[in-house]
Amino acid sequence: MGKFTKDSLITLTTRVLQLVIGVGIYVIIARVLGPEKNGIYFLAILLPALLTIFTNFGLTSALVFHVGKNKYPLKEIFGTSVMFSISMSASAVIMGSIIIFFFSSKLFPGIEKNYLFLGLSLVPFKYFLNLIMNIWLGMQKIEKYNFIQFFNTFIFLLLIAILLLGFHFGIKAAILAEFLSLFIASTFLFSGIKKEIGGISFSLNKPLIKDFFSFGSRSYFSSVSQFLHLKIDIWMINIFLNPLAVGFYAVASLISEKIQVISQSGGTVLFPKVAAETNGQKLRDFTPLVCRNILFVTFFVVLIIFLLSYWIIVLFYSEAYLYSVLPLRILLIGTIGFSGYTVLTYDLSGRGRPIVNTYIAIASLILNILLNIIFIPKFGIIGAAGATAISYNIAFLIELFFYSKISGNRIKDIIILKKSDLQFYKKFLLKNN
Repeated sequence: MGKFTKDSLITLTTRVLQLVIGVGIYVIIARVLGPEKNGIYFLAILLPALLTIFTNFGLTSALVFHVGKNKYPLKEIFGTSVMFSISMSASAVIMGSIIIFFFSSKLFPGIEKNYLFLGLSLVPFKYFLNLIMNIWLGMQKIEKYNFIQFFNTFIFLLLIAILLLGFHFGIKAAILAEFLSLFIASTFLFSGIKKEIGGISFSLNKPLIKDFFSFGSRSYFSSVSQFLHLKIDIWMINIFLNPLAVGFYAVASLISEKIQVISQSGGTVLFPKVAAETNGQKLRDFTPLVCRNILFVTFFVVLIIFLLSYWIIVLFYSEAYLYSVLPLRILLIGTIGFSGYTVLTYDLSGRGRPIVNTYIAIASLILNILLNIIFIPKFGIIGAAGATAISYNIAFLIELFFYSKISGNRIKDIIILKKSDLQFYKKFLLKNN
């Protein structure tokens, strides 16, 4: 349990640093570009993000799972993953090109094709980085997994500062900065893992490929649905409204998403441990401990940001983004539920039960879309925020019910702090004072 807590704290610390840097990046982008161009930028980078997740086929979670199980040589897993990355990203680029040439006016109204093509250039390295770094996660090399994410974010910040603050370039420069940061981080990642495991093998291991897609297919629709749940509102706002509205909403959405670093940190450590754990009692105790403490910490972070939201927007993003304040407050309410939902999905995936996550994710996504269709035309970006907050919390309640049944844990043990948790916080605070 001690190593688990240590890994969680290391991951959380790294993610908090990432969060601070990430906020800095998007503050620069938002302030330099202004609300409308900010909206165009986010829509341009939304396409590669969608293509990456749609062509992933659940391979990310499959990679972590099978590395943790030690069933196949790491060199073969590494080589197979690289081949997956090349072939799948190539397919994604082709799909994206077809979408841009023939459907961009309907799917991305108000966005010039050249911005969408620039965004498309991110796909190969975004795909590679998002997939391959999970080898370190599966090996439980948490510090290295965290470092590569931090390194990528830090390089992105440097490039954004140079291109936008130094030279006052626009949307194209912001996309170029991300492209270069992904390229540098991917190169560093490849050489690091190759050195770590002593080489790479590109042999065609059919059982390995079959197992990857067999596991991945069970979590694929869950991953796609969860991602769409996070991003579909931005796309629908542009369909019903315009890029200016997207620019306002993107700021609120980004701030609320950054808080999810808390649950992602716990889940990042939890998933490989659950996948590798053979002790039934430890497996049963891990997740409730993580979930209830993450809910506790998230609640207080949300409360602080909720109370300070007006000043946060004005101070960091300027008064030009005041329309972002109310959507942010509404989204924060949903963030609490989504944090618990995230932790429980990691556990069920680690147990080899990703199909449960899939059903819940699809149901909550459908609810989110329906609510957005109803709310956005009537209430604008405030309606989009409400739709997302409602669907987040309902998804958590459903996930909580099924996790309780599968794990045998009581719901109150999953969501309510225990005396032992409070004693840990007390000792931690006294130790650091």
